[in-house]
Amino acid sequence: MVLLVPVVQYVASHMNKRLGHDLQMGMAEPEPEGFRPHSAPGDFPQPRRPVLKKITVSLFLFAPVLWCQYRIASPNSRAITISHVQATASSTSATITWTTNFATTSIVNYGATTAYGNTASDTNLTTQHSITLSNLSSSTAYNYDVQSATTRSSATSGNNAFQTLVAAVPPPTTNPTPTSTPSNLWIEIAADMTGSNEAYPQGVPLSYDWAQGPTIVMGNNPNGWQAITAWGVVTIPTQGNPATNTRVNIRNVQLYLLQHSTGAWLLLQNTSQPQGADYLDDFSGDISQPGDVRPESDGTISVTAGGGYCFHFWPQDRASINPNDIGGILVLLQARLIVGNPSLPDDRNIAQYLAGSGADYYPALTGGWPGNLSYNPGVGTGKLKFVQSDWRFYAMTTLTAAQLASDPPPVNLTGINP
Repeated sequence: MVLLVPVVQYVASHMNKRLGHDLQMGMAEPEPEGFRPHSAPGDFPQPRRPVLKKITVSLFLFAPVLWCQYRIASPNSRAITISHVQATASSTSATITWTTNFATTSIVNYGATTAYGNTASDTNLTTQHSITLSNLSSSTAYNYDVQSATTRSSATSGNNAFQTLVAAVPPPTTNPTPTSTPSNLWIEIAADMTGSNEAYPQGVPLSYDWAQGPTIVMGNNPNGWQAITAWGVVTIPTQGNPATNTRVNIRNVQLYLLQHSTGAWLLLQNTSQPQGADYLDDFSGDISQPGDVRPESDGTISVTAGGGYCFHFWPQDRASINPNDIGGILVLLQARLIVGNPSLPDDRNIAQYLAGSGADYYPALTGGWPGNLSYNPGVGTGKLKFVQSDWRFYAMTTLTAAQLASDPPPVNLTGINP
């Protein structure tokens, strides 16, 4: 109301002056019959007080309307809009940023679950918000939401998630020590079909089952289809990949089939030079473009991923199968980090790449992919795991560790990390 007093005074003053002028020009309202003002001969008629009171009362009666209009236009009473919520994580911290349509406070609720339990805030009013969360655990998934408020309104985003980076890995050793022995190899292979991915893949809705962890789709039942192929994927986690001079080296993409009738394992596919392309991170629309593929001197290939695309690869030819004689499927591939340009700094210690394997059934040896966005005719997908400087294997299997141990496939993973 204090802001309205000068406005009312100004309007009243202006109308009083106007009224005085109208009275001088003979434009005052008609006087009642028999009324004559006392005035000296030749003087102009004087303004009538009842009219002034009416003007003043009307203006102050109208003041609440002006006040309401001011309140409606005030930023404190407008709806707050939150947009462009993003998280940039390191191994022990994360910076959350977002924007609002006008200046507000900044609050981030975060924790291991959607119950959060932790809060970081800044009471300074701004439209460009940035809150840094410290003392986080490495390689850990966090949930969070953001809030913005003024003295009269507030808004909260939906739940979001990020994952902190793994701790820096040491440079590659010349002679890595084997970590897999025949006694625990089958447990390690089967472990790629349990638990969660080591990180969420970038650009993939968390509602997708394979964004969370390994899956079995059709398993050992191809529904009469007569072809199969192994595949692999290289992508980056939600927190991004800060390395600019690191590539992912791929070799030994293999698919083994266990015959139900004989108990024999068949090696159906084996290549270190798979074909592939860059696909949108979530494979929407099956949209692809040529990938960044580099042949290596040892007969393998190396690739990169990022910018909204993952690298998806598979052996050149599908393998023929008897759909009624499948006792189990095992896919293995190996990957490691290598330097992109030897003349530039080695940044493998900060590289963030994920890799995984899987297999798909097909009706025949030739023909297009028979799936769509709502139906993926896959055998299954293995766990997405970080790529390291030493060779690491990535498995997908339809069998348990006990089943693998009872009828071991003829694989050799000596010196390869799980």
